[in-house]
Parts: sequence; structure tokens; C-alpha cells
Amino acid sequence: MFLLVGRTRKLRSFSTAAAQPYLLVRERETLPTEVAKSLRIGSSKGWVALTDLQNSKLRFTNLFNPCASSPTTVTLPPLDGCYRGSVARVSKVSLSASPNQRDCVVAAKLFAPVISLCRPGDSEWTHIETPNHFFTSAVMHSMRDQKFYLHSPDTAPTDLIKTCSDFPLVSPYRRFPFSEIPKTAHDLYQSSLFRTQYLVESPSGDSFIVIWCMNSGKIEEETSRLRCETKGFMVFKQDHGKKLCSYTQDIGYLCIFLGKNESFCVSATKYPGLNPNSVYFEGSETGFGFYELSSNTVHDLTHLAPFSAFYLWLAPLE
Repeated sequence: MFLLVGRTRKLRSFSTAAAQPYLLVRERETLPTEVAKSLRIGSSKGWVALTDLQNSKLRFTNLFNPCASSPTTVTLPPLDGCYRGSVARVSKVSLSASPNQRDCVVAAKLFAPVISLCRPGDSEWTHIETPNHFFTSAVMHSMRDQKFYLHSPDTAPTDLIKTCSDFPLVSPYRRFPFSEIPKTAHDLYQSSLFRTQYLVESPSGDSFIVIWCMNSGKIEEETSRLRCETKGFMVFKQDHGKKLCSYTQDIGYLCIFLGKNESFCVSATKYPGLNPNSVYFEGSETGFGFYELSSNTVHDLTHLAPFSAFYLWLAPLE
């Protein structure tokens, strides 16, 4: 389940499957120059996204994924002039397929009301303006609907965003109203100082809204870093029959992975060793671990790995 890339390779694995989700804790010691001089910003489909520190080029590499049979790095054109003639920083990325596949489309959501689309091999990006509500929204590719969704926790327009016919549709995600929740979940929400919403799609096409509830913690003596406390997670499933986003503590054998990665979901039946009906989390402020939905229990696993300022989930490669 977890992989430590670096000098120490004694971090135990939680899954016995050959191709499995991994947690990137540290980089390997020797990397190609173009990768070593790039900043990791996220991951999608098991590929790590990087931005070049010297220009605005975006790269995707599977070098960090131990399941990669052929280590590959794909370089995309510079993100020049994408917002009012200047370069905006990339906040989230999403892939419609692995970058080494012909039908792959890359979506880069910027810290701006812009989403940029590109295919590996294109000479330039296609920049698409979005409503201001989606200035800092996440982006997710839906295998079920074959489109990119923008997700914002705030009320936002739900009309299709005008895109080029050569690319998949880009659409704000329209969730149903939240259902009533138990008092324990209500108390969890109200007692949390920080709350972050995530959109994730299961392998069967079900959609979930997950709310990560946190409190500020304390300063660590060893690292002088503020640690946030994960209090719990609230999961809502889109119920198309009832037209509700229904609260649930039972997602069956599914495991949801949240963090700087594009959120993803796998079945514990396919990856033995994972804890079913759980939300796995990572963050430089929170550490990493998993939350059992049925028992409302947080399992902090940060002590299993050496200190790192950057954790990143890697989904199984397709």
C-alpha cells in the first residue's frame, strides 16, 4: 500500500497486489535532470505531475510508480499567456487516460478562472475561461460520463462551459441537495475549524462528495511545523433515485484516496490488505493514514515513515 522511495526501503506494504495504490514519501536519489528540476504538484492515473522551475512546461512521469514497466516522462508545451497574458500557477491536474495513450487529454486547472486542455504532442494549450466561482476548484475526469468536471463547494452555475469540439466536455459538477445527517456527523462538522470538499467517482461510476474535517493542532518540536488534526470524514453518495446527496457510513468494500492527487477510489477486494469502507488521506499538515467510516476511527500512520514535507497518493497504473 505504501512505498518509500529513497535510501530506506523498509516501509511495510498494506496490499499484496502487484499493481496497487502507493504513497510517495520521498524521491529516488537519481532522477533525470528535467524531472529533478521540476516541482511536484499532484498526480492522476498513477502519474506524477510536475512543473518546470525554469519555465512553465508541465510534465507527467511514471518514474515514481514501481508498477511502471517502462519509465516514461511526457513533456507538454509551456502554459504561456494563459490568463490575461501571464502565467497562472497550476492548482490541480486530471488525465482522461495515461499520457502514453493516444486518446489522452490533460486538464490543468489554474489558480485563475481558467482550465487548460492539451493532448501529448500538441504544440500549444487550449485555454478555456470558467465562471469566477471556479477560481480555485478541483477538476476530475469522469470515466462514466467521459467529461471533465469542475467541483466547487459553493453554489455555482451548472451550465456547460464552452469547449473546443476536439476535447471532452468541461462541466461544473451538479450535486443534489445534502440529506439530513445524524447528530454525531453534525457535531463533527460544527466542531471542525477547517473543512475541505472532494469529488470522487467509484470504479462502477457512483459519485461521492467527501468532506474532510480538521482542527488546528500543535507545533512539532522536531520539524517546527504546525500539524493539523484530522477529526473525521463525512461521505455523501449521489442518489439519482431520491435526487439527494445522501449521507452514508457504508461504502462497502471501497477505499477513497484524498490529498494533493486527483481523488480516486478502488475496491479492497481487488487490493488485499486495504481496509474496506475507509477514506485514506495524506497532507503535509496532517500526515497520512485512514479513517474507518463504520467506527468513526482515525488511524494515523505518519510514524511509519521518515519525515517528509510532501506526500502524494499514486493510483494503480492503467
